[in-house]
Amino acid sequence: MLKHQQSTRNSAHTLALDSTGTRDFDHVWSSRKEIATLRSVFGYQWIIGHAPLWIFIFVVCAFYLGAGHNPNQYTGNIDVAVVDFDGEQAGGFFLDAFRATPPGNLTLRWRYKYPNDYGNSVNEIQQAVDDGQVWAIVVLRPNTTSTINKSLLALINSTTLVTYPFVNTPPVLVIYDEGRNAFTQNIFVLPPIRAAIATANNQYGQTLRTTIISNLSFTSRSSTNRTLQLQNTLRLQHLLANPFVAEYNNIHRALPYVGLFESNII
Repeated sequence: MLKHQQSTRNSAHTLALDSTGTRDFDHVWSSRKEIATLRSVFGYQWIIGHAPLWIFIFVVCAFYLGAGHNPNQYTGNIDVAVVDFDGEQAGGFFLDAFRATPPGNLTLRWRYKYPNDYGNSVNEIQQAVDDGQVWAIVVLRPNTTSTINKSLLALINSTTLVTYPFVNTPPVLVIYDEGRNAFTQNIFVLPPIRAAIATANNQYGQTLRTTIISNLSFTSRSSTNRTLQLQNTLRLQHLLANPFVAEYNNIHRALPYVGLFESNII
């Protein structure tokens, strides 16, 4: 009797050990049928849920990469209008700089326009970009030469402290629409414009500095206030180095909303 009970307990203990050793735990790679079914359903739902996202990413990348693919062949009218509303000395340096600056792209062309093409008003130039007539328009504002000359004359006479004349309104205005094709604008349109303006700054700035040096040397023997001359020279040093300060106006309609969205995220 005792032997039979002992044998029964040993058999039960052995079965318990065997069941513990061979038990399949409920992990994600379990071979149990219900776990395998859940795994299949989860994988299917993950693929279905993420497929639109990957398709969207692919389309965006395709558009972005395609925008910069061989623009010489697919974009044959990268025209940039250049308008001199000043018509005086500054305007001459401004136009000469664009004529001396290669566009940098075989399909980009400088289109020299007259103020009367835009009703003799700077406020009317944006319409050319809105209508797609040009990719960008570069304008030298009216009275630029006279404004600069007044500042130089005030520096030479130096009876009072002078102020920088283009605090609120830079003399050069560049209008473009990045929404037309941001890749083309930033790679093929804006860099040549910046290069031409830099050339104009170098040439006209050198002329202004030569004029100032000559006149200050002439007045060095007079009773002109030398201290004021030095102070005014420092106040106008930016004008003498970069007379053609440019304002870049991106008229893309979504730009204000992008800035608002970015500020909200930050």
